[in-house]
Amino acid sequence: MNQNFAIMTDTTAEISSSLQQRFHIDEVLRAHIITPDGEDHLSDNDWILYPNPDDFYRELSSDKKLEFATSPCNPDEIKEAVRKYFKAGRDVMFLSLSSALSGTYNFALTAKKEIEEEYPDRKFVVIDTQRYSLAIALLCMEAAKLRDEGKSIEEVEAQVHSIKNTLHEAGPMDDLFFLARKGRVAKGAAFMGTLVGVKPIGDFDKEGKTKVFAKAVGLKKAIYASVEYAKRTIVNPEEQIIFVAHTNRKKEATLLKEAIEREIKPKETILVECGPSIGINVGPGLYASFYFGKEISEGCVEEEKIMKEILGK
Repeated sequence: MNQNFAIMTDTTAEISSSLQQRFHIDEVLRAHIITPDGEDHLSDNDWILYPNPDDFYRELSSDKKLEFATSPCNPDEIKEAVRKYFKAGRDVMFLSLSSALSGTYNFALTAKKEIEEEYPDRKFVVIDTQRYSLAIALLCMEAAKLRDEGKSIEEVEAQVHSIKNTLHEAGPMDDLFFLARKGRVAKGAAFMGTLVGVKPIGDFDKEGKTKVFAKAVGLKKAIYASVEYAKRTIVNPEEQIIFVAHTNRKKEATLLKEAIEREIKPKETILVECGPSIGINVGPGLYASFYFGKEISEGCVEEEKIMKEILGK
């Protein structure tokens, strides 16, 4: 097994300690969350700070002043983590949260410049994944697998760039009030959407943001549309691990997971409750699958067409 470089990301990838160990991911840096009392805490994906996720989402939903916040690892924190691998004679690959969503990538580039000046014989590769959450986890898993097969850091970097735009997200967001409070949708639209049970469904665009291009009415229709969309966009499902993530929607996510296993039959599905880093920015109400599929089209034109065909619109 080739371990000549380390694979690194942060908690926005939703990689728990058990997933980290299983898939040979060397380091998951702990980003920051700021709680309403003004305290800065290190985030985690093992629910250490909030042993009961329901308590976290209850507190988050009652945060009327939007005092919960997140911040990325700063350059000094990144350098400190990289330095220990450099001292051990190993290069490092850092897979960053999309630069369209956070300053993590630019902080990592600052750390790269400074740490490589300190260690000119070592290499710190920084990749803008243009993705978030468990899509980053899937890229980390693929990078670690290729490394363990003997690929060089340059070969793995090229492969990650070549496949990152084939990562998809399929699933609804059923609590628009939180997003309305964050200014991401109109409050009137959130209110009307809740009244009629409208569940917006989207996928990643090429910049790593979620583009909403469909609205299903009701849980049953939303799960059907999400699974059918995945069936039409996934590639080689029998070889894949599909993640099903949720924010305080375990029942709905379990139904989605079961439908994926029944209809798509992947090698494995793993259910994950998103940690505070993602939860603070998304709020409760997300349940979605993450998987490799066909390359996403410009402006999600083809993907929007597929979803409209599924929903008969």
